[in-house]
Amino acid sequence: MLDFVRTWLFPPCCVSCDAPGPALCALCAPSPREAQTFVLDGVPGFALGPYAGALRRAIVAMKHGERDPLDAFAGLLAERAMLEGTLVPLPTSRGRAAERGFDQSVEIARRIALRRSIPFAQVLRKHRGPQEGLNRRERLASVDRFRIRNGVAPPATVTLLDDVCTTGATLRDAIRALSEAGTRVQRFVVLARTSAVPTRSGRP
Repeated sequence: MLDFVRTWLFPPCCVSCDAPGPALCALCAPSPREAQTFVLDGVPGFALGPYAGALRRAIVAMKHGERDPLDAFAGLLAERAMLEGTLVPLPTSRGRAAERGFDQSVEIARRIALRRSIPFAQVLRKHRGPQEGLNRRERLASVDRFRIRNGVAPPATVTLLDDVCTTGATLRDAIRALSEAGTRVQRFVVLARTSAVPTRSGRP
């Protein structure tokens, strides 16, 4: 009900050009040619594009509590990314989720699962604080950020979902936690990528 009232009072518009409609209009959304595929520890990954321009502005708006980009991101990933097994989001910290009013990776994963009719599960919990503000060396040195949630049986195979890949350290930590629990991480998908991990253009 609150979302309906909010949408009625403040109709959605593109976060980049303010055109009425989706949070990322057709002109501002990343094109399929901007997609990047890359590999972390043998696991193939997919990003809608580089962390720049309109895509970056939409991600920043989402991180500041804007809900409108969630549907736009879910639609783009559901259409363009290859997904295998159960979709598992990398959760943010409780503090960040409380500040925003939602956990962006969880909300995007939920929407993708509905669009693609695939299983979705909240398997991981964040064990440490957010990485925002850490330099590259600190990010790479930080480990053991994720644990399997109590009472949750991890699926046999999963696709991980996160918002931005910077150094790859967060994804590697999640892959490690799941692998130790006997889960095979088939691939991962992110909205954007900023790291220097080698890439190749196109769809995985």
